[in-house]
Amino acid sequence: MTAMTARTTPANGSTSAVRLPAGPAPAVVPVTRGIGGRARTIGVVLVDPAGPRWQRTLDVERLATVATATAGLVAAVGCIAAAARRPTARVDRLTMGPGGWVSFKGGEKPRPRGARRPWWAVLLRARPLDRLDR
Repeated sequence: MTAMTARTTPANGSTSAVRLPAGPAPAVVPVTRGIGGRARTIGVVLVDPAGPRWQRTLDVERLATVATATAGLVAAVGCIAAAARRPTARVDRLTMGPGGWVSFKGGEKPRPRGARRPWWAVLLRARPLDRLDR
């Protein structure tokens, strides 16, 4: 079996050659993209007696970066949604009367704290007999 040569052509037009070893022992030749500290392995060429094969690799750094950015975006959207959903206190005016009592004007009516009404009474807007306006 003879040794094989692979040629790559970068964007600037210069060419470089990588010698792929041939022999009975399998060899692994990494293929990178980028220069210097920013070079990332995008795959490997596996050379064995059956011939060379391309094997793509997973870029763990990019995967971690995308996962972190996605988690941050989801958290930000969740915080915004929670803040938008939470109503603010709606009180127009606060006055203090004689004797120290406080009056809130423009607020919502307080909810009754009694027993819950049956669904049919809510649907029919029925009122108890002792509370009818006469």
